Amino acid sequence: MPERLPVVVYHVYPSDCDMLGHVNHAAMLGFLERARWELLEREEVGGVRDFATVPVYSVVRHVDIDYFAQSLPGDDLSIRSGLLAVKNTSYVVKQDVRKVGSNIQVAVASIVFVAVDRSGRPVRVPDEWRTLLPHWPE
Repeated sequence: MPERLPVVVYHVYPSDCDMLGHVNHAAMLGFLERARWELLEREEVGGVRDFATVPVYSVVRHVDIDYFAQSLPGDDLSIRSGLLAVKNTSYVVKQDVRKVGSNIQVAVASIVFVAVDRSGRPVRVPDEWRTLLPHWPE
């Protein structure tokens, strides 16, 4: 049975929108990032404050977002996030954004992260990170 992905819901406010009245790209990036941080704030992970003291952390290498529908002020968006792949020094998180109520897919994103040490050099993805996030069921 596939692992259930956690869902984070965000309400769209006019300040999240561009002059045409729909969620702009920068706001969507913010929603996606906050959804990923919320995964790490789960009690069993230990909280995001721990990440300021660890010897290895993640940096974004590449972001790929496909948009399928617009989001407007007043919409509620649900974001599912999961680990799609882990390589030697990088890993990929997939995120799916849908409108609450209608389940219309708004966007899907894949974000590639690189594990680096405090000097900024790529290092092997730590073994514990491979199970830190729920895995995407595909």
